[in-house]
Amino acid sequence: MIWIEFLICASLMTFFAFRLCSEGVIVAEKTHMDEGVIGMFFLAVATSFPEIITGATAVSVLGKIGLGFGDIAGSVIVNFMILAALDYCSGKGRIFLKISDLNKITGIFVIFVAAIIVTSAFLRGSGLSLPAFKGIGLESVLIVAIYFVYLGIIKKRGFARNEFVSKDRSQTVLTMWAKFAFFLLVVMGLGIWMASIGGKIIVNTTLTETFTGTLILGVATSLPEIIVSFTALRTGSVNMAVGNILGSNLFDLCIIPLFDALCRRPILGMLSFGQVLAAGFVLILSVITIAGLYWKKETNKKLSLDTGMIFIVGAIGFVLLYFIR
Repeated sequence: MIWIEFLICASLMTFFAFRLCSEGVIVAEKTHMDEGVIGMFFLAVATSFPEIITGATAVSVLGKIGLGFGDIAGSVIVNFMILAALDYCSGKGRIFLKISDLNKITGIFVIFVAAIIVTSAFLRGSGLSLPAFKGIGLESVLIVAIYFVYLGIIKKRGFARNEFVSKDRSQTVLTMWAKFAFFLLVVMGLGIWMASIGGKIIVNTTLTETFTGTLILGVATSLPEIIVSFTALRTGSVNMAVGNILGSNLFDLCIIPLFDALCRRPILGMLSFGQVLAAGFVLILSVITIAGLYWKKETNKKLSLDTGMIFIVGAIGFVLLYFIR
């Protein structure tokens, strides 16, 4: 019964999160926000909203740090693995050679944030007392600062228009905002429901908190990114497909400061070995991805070496997390 409940919630979350993303793009275009930083931020929030609500509920309401952090780390790992599927479906040739420099910059920022998370988790787990400001760790302050630097860069360079959904220009601004707010509230409710389902899975099965968060919730909350990316690929926007993955990963990692604020203490000092390992795999996948983004060699195969390695390493990570208790 619990798995039926999970499938229902995941299906509803996928549908409503995609509608939220679609309405967000319409609002962004109508209000001219897609030309720069606000448009990018709007889309990232829309596609990552399930992770925000599910993770925040797990941490603050259920008190399950592993479930909340695992959802974030797992979602990022799943998103990286999606790159292999996008590469294969895009036809012969490396998909990383078909994207813009802005997406490469996004990949670099993902590495920066992932490195801060892994380093801070290791240091705090080792007993080193890093500074904290009213419960918010120094690492969270750095993460927020890095994200604002990133937003400043994309504002200067401009962000490509998002053409992966059909825009109804006949709607009034009030109607668009009303629809966006409605879908936002629905996804919020579904995120809370998904977090409670994760708690039930831990109680009623032999699965650990970390594995449930990383794989089960990670996959469920990544479904909107999967739908958006493949929709973009189907319309011929390879750049948008990859950009959605990288941008969502960066935003997901930047949810960590929110967890600090909710817990009123640095969450990275409360992680188990399995959760730190999950963060380590996020960093490894980030390094492989950025190496692939700057690797100039072409191939005539449908699946390139870099995206293939990303998928294999991600799968190995999930297998290890399953066996760690």
